[in-house]
Amino acid sequence: MHKKLSFLFLLGTIVFTSCTEDRVFEQNRDFEQSVWPIGEKAQFDFEIADNSKYYQLLLNLRHDLNYPYRNMYVYYQLKDTTNYVMDKALVNFQLFTDKEGKPIGTGTSNIITYQEVLIDSVQFPYSGKFSIDMEQYMRTDSLSGVYSAGLKIIEQPSSAE
Repeated sequence: MHKKLSFLFLLGTIVFTSCTEDRVFEQNRDFEQSVWPIGEKAQFDFEIADNSKYYQLLLNLRHDLNYPYRNMYVYYQLKDTTNYVMDKALVNFQLFTDKEGKPIGTGTSNIITYQEVLIDSVQFPYSGKFSIDMEQYMRTDSLSGVYSAGLKIIEQPSSAE
């Protein structure tokens, strides 16, 4: 029995490590009482070690099935250490299917985990510290049903690999 558990642990470690090896950064911000107030920014500070590579920035979102809309507008600003805005956009994320109203993402109960590309491919101008601010743009003072918003950065494989 002990050998079987050791093997399963080793297998899980290998799978987990291989799935996360390209992750450069991941952090999530929880919202009090599952409400994302308008004007409240989810800010993430991160460091890029290799500016010769391209990176993909992903939005992490946890919401419940009672989220009142099918989509969510998120406005982001990507900044360097001098607060220079390198990129900004208003992005529309579809959280539920149009026809059936089924949630897009994964979840085992009432909470859905959603991940989608925020910036597909970016090469940073230099190695160092950067930040991104995200805020909901849904024209409501308090956006209910949102547990957390987050940022995941993965290194994109080079075309030569």
